[in-house]
Amino acid sequence: MTAEEISADDNHQAPVAGWGTFEASGLGTLWLEWSGKGLRRLSFERLQGVEAQATSVSAVYADPLTRYFDGEPEGFANVPLDLTGTDFQLRVWSALREIPWGEVRTYGGVAHQIHSPRAMRAVGQANHVNPVPIIVPCHRVVEAGHHLGGYGGGVDRKQLLLALEGVRFHEGVVQPGQLELF
Repeated sequence: MTAEEISADDNHQAPVAGWGTFEASGLGTLWLEWSGKGLRRLSFERLQGVEAQATSVSAVYADPLTRYFDGEPEGFANVPLDLTGTDFQLRVWSALREIPWGEVRTYGGVAHQIHSPRAMRAVGQANHVNPVPIIVPCHRVVEAGHHLGGYGGGVDRKQLLLALEGVRFHEGVVQPGQLELF
């Protein structure tokens, strides 16, 4: 079986256990969905296909998000996740979790880190389908010319998240000293 053929059943994603909302300073409402195994989705828009009644967001998810939006370097490493994706996507998302608070990487840098140095565009696609932005910090990945580039939640949100982490930029370009290539 190839990585492209992996489905939710192959990844053994657990059934939805609950969903709820989190009010994020400057961003508005975040929508979260979780299973018994961990966080499955975090969205800037209302979740589609959620059938159960909203519940309170567990402290396992809410406390790290609260600290993050209070400007404290986040501790998302202990947030349990229940992600579904190809082997490549899972490798990219794992690499993104290693990018420290307040630093950025290029798409090429992430591709190099996962030993696929020519897969910059594929890294961008994996970022685009990242089901748990912020927790898996795809906002910390920028274009080769140090431009902010795109973001599934919108470039304004990407800029806000990076500014919260102390990343300096001017006219959409990350300023020197904050970009680690690998």
